[in-house]
Amino acid sequence: MLGMRFEGRSVLFLSVAIWLAGCSDGGPALDGTLLVTDRASGSIAFIDLATRTEVARVPVGEVIPHEVAVSPDGQMALTSEYGPNDQPGQHIILIDVASASTVARIDLGPDSRPHTALFLPDGRHAVATMQDSDQLALVDLDAEAVVRTYATGGREGHMVRLSPDGSRAYVSSRLGDGTLSVIFLNEDRAPVVIETGPGAEGIDVSADGSEIWVANRQVETISVIDAESLEIVETLDSRRFTGRIEMGPDGFAISPNGGGGGGPVPQYLRLWDVGSRSLLTEVSLGDEPRGTAFGVLIHDGLAFVGDRGAGEVLTFSLDGLSDRDVLVSGVGDPDGMAWTPVRVNSVAE
Repeated sequence: MLGMRFEGRSVLFLSVAIWLAGCSDGGPALDGTLLVTDRASGSIAFIDLATRTEVARVPVGEVIPHEVAVSPDGQMALTSEYGPNDQPGQHIILIDVASASTVARIDLGPDSRPHTALFLPDGRHAVATMQDSDQLALVDLDAEAVVRTYATGGREGHMVRLSPDGSRAYVSSRLGDGTLSVIFLNEDRAPVVIETGPGAEGIDVSADGSEIWVANRQVETISVIDAESLEIVETLDSRRFTGRIEMGPDGFAISPNGGGGGGPVPQYLRLWDVGSRSLLTEVSLGDEPRGTAFGVLIHDGLAFVGDRGAGEVLTFSLDGLSDRDVLVSGVGDPDGMAWTPVRVNSVAE
């Protein structure tokens, strides 16, 4: 067995035999690291999936993060200072996964308040929403500098997702009519702005890049936009205050509801078939209404769910959202999540 020192604590990597004994309850065999934003402590938690244990924390600060993303090679992560309304942030934070340490804090400037930052396919550039100035920043991570900004054409651009080839950024803007902005990163071209509905927030792109789904939190709908025509081709019904969408590589999507300043509501996790755009099933996340939103992730046939009320990260099988399991407890206030094959102080094989 291997031992390592982290923040004054000795973290022991378990042998395969001990790990198998610990998973005798039938929990799924997992690998790599799950990165989870913890709003309560303003930090990123590193969950070693093989041992189902938190092994590291990277502090961001009082200007709390909501999202985290991982580079294409899994070696680096990005998060951002979002913060409360009276303390908006202006930095994105580059993190080395293997050492669980901050590499750089990149200043986007005043009136930025970045919510979502994503790596481009080349791994050395990133985009970040600048919510308070309605712009999208293109960042050179090696130079640690903003090299270009793009107007979104919307109001309060909150989340961003990329086309598979990284040539387009899709930004959801929550205020006003609620819009999706299509930004052409490699062209000198104005954005295409599509009105989807009030509270446009949760967003993701299908694995083949053909569709963008946008959750309109205030009107209980999900807009399906065709990536070629840039038109809404279908409107789906959603639960009240649906604020996120996650579309996986295997034809499924999940959407949670609740929170966002809209008051407590019963919370559900919904499972969709992307090809048919049909609702397959939903499961309740508890008997009591809650006022907190929560992050979700699809990886390796599982839905990962941050239960902010309980401070837990849950897993569900994508086979009908069955086999509910508590992956880890005591996370604090878990929100956005990302997966990497890299383990802390270990090289992925």
